[in-house]
Amino acid sequence: MQPTFQKYKNIQERFGLPQLTDLKAAFKLELEDEEVTFDEIRTEMSDKLFMFTEKIIEPIISGYDSFSGIYEQNMLTEREVTQLFRLYKKIQVLKWENTMLTLKPDENATAEWIKKVWDFWNGEFEPDLSKVSKKLSDSWQKLEFRERRQTYQG
Repeated sequence: MQPTFQKYKNIQERFGLPQLTDLKAAFKLELEDEEVTFDEIRTEMSDKLFMFTEKIIEPIISGYDSFSGIYEQNMLTEREVTQLFRLYKKIQVLKWENTMLTLKPDENATAEWIKKVWDFWNGEFEPDLSKVSKKLSDSWQKLEFRERRQTYQG
């Protein structure tokens, strides 16, 4: 079996994929084994991307399912929540495409999926989620509880 780097380089040239070192850096891929398969690269990328939907985006857009979600949904404008939902929809499409590739491995389709995820990550996902993350971080920093005096209404 060809070493991962050489095999990836051959496919990279055919499909115009990003450098493996760039993928490793962006997705924090842990590809130590010289015989890692192309599908394992896709799987590690998908794990990283889908973690964001489950741990970051879903709690914000799903409503009041968690303590932090109650506050964070109110820290964002309706437009920002709508934009998060647009990202979420795109990730769900990628998730199901990934599932199909898991069920029916296809090197060409895997290469297209990797390219699609790379373009989405750099062109839309990372910049948009970075803005939201900054806003939420700043909002938590400024959050204060106000004391309310209860008065008898009877």
